[in-house]
Amino acid sequence: MTVESTAIRLANIQALRAIAALLVVAIHIQANELRASADPLLSPWLYHGVAGVDLFFVISGFIMVHVTRGRFAKGGAAMEFLYHRALRVYPPVWLFTALAVLGFYAQGTLSDWLSRSGLIESFLLIPQRADPLLGVSWTLIHELYFYVVFSLFLLFPQNRLPLALGLWAAGVAAGLAFGIGPDSNPWLALVFHPHTFEFIAGAFAGLLFHYGYYRRPALLAGIGVVMFLAGAWVLGLRGPENYPTFWGRVLAFGPGATLIVLGMAGLELQKKLTPPRWLQHVGDWSYSLYLSHILVIAALAHVWTPFARPGPVDNVIMIIAMVALPLIVSAAAYRLYERPTLQLGKKWGRRLFKAPS
Repeated sequence: MTVESTAIRLANIQALRAIAALLVVAIHIQANELRASADPLLSPWLYHGVAGVDLFFVISGFIMVHVTRGRFAKGGAAMEFLYHRALRVYPPVWLFTALAVLGFYAQGTLSDWLSRSGLIESFLLIPQRADPLLGVSWTLIHELYFYVVFSLFLLFPQNRLPLALGLWAAGVAAGLAFGIGPDSNPWLALVFHPHTFEFIAGAFAGLLFHYGYYRRPALLAGIGVVMFLAGAWVLGLRGPENYPTFWGRVLAFGPGATLIVLGMAGLELQKKLTPPRWLQHVGDWSYSLYLSHILVIAALAHVWTPFARPGPVDNVIMIIAMVALPLIVSAAAYRLYERPTLQLGKKWGRRLFKAPS
């Protein structure tokens, strides 16, 4: 059995986007509560929410296979794909990076930030040794690299995709075997980063899904969740300064995330699980939520710090605010900026490529 991707809106995958974004939000709420309050309530174990990024990467690989079915080896498909990926990524990044820059300027710290992170590199998502000015957008550098390589695969017949993905994985593994690591040139470190395996694993999950090579999706998703939690347990309770950012993290969360994505997609195909509508909406906002939440939470912590008092009351109030306000901001950003710019860009794309997008 095969699946026609154009016929399915994967609500379960959209819900997983929401969960991934909320995991990342949880890290920054915990970190900012710790910074603002002398008696924090939230557990340091929330730092394992970094796994939301690994889940995002697997979802991206899956979705790229899902949305490109039937578009391989067609004239202009690769350029159209890149256009729409850039349209999806850049406008929200530009907005929230600009807001971050304005915030640094208002605090009088902009020159310090610019001494570490390049302005142009941060807006264009070009690899650099430091994180971009909008810190969370480092992940989008990996996303864009994946999109560029995947666009090359669109030049060839669709049945060559498994081979292309396998060769890509082998090339990354070879680079790592030869000692290319996180301290290498930023471009080399990007090209040969283990995170690439998460995109590739997601793409293979997409292939398995579309060709029907999965059984018992609930079991797959359940095993994935157990592996995901086991990965957090194996890594243990570590703060940002000790948390693995290379192989350890990918091995801990990548396999589990892959099984979760494949299992959840299969459950939807079999009509055995439908996520609540509110979670799908958060999935729609997830990109804006991911980019904006750190600015909102940091601003709330800045306001809270001078008024922090012993006891749990102010903590509870601020934790609720740190959950609610980023959701409100992301919903507004999605409706008023992200979706309109996406719709306008698609309209331009139809004219540019003379075909429905």
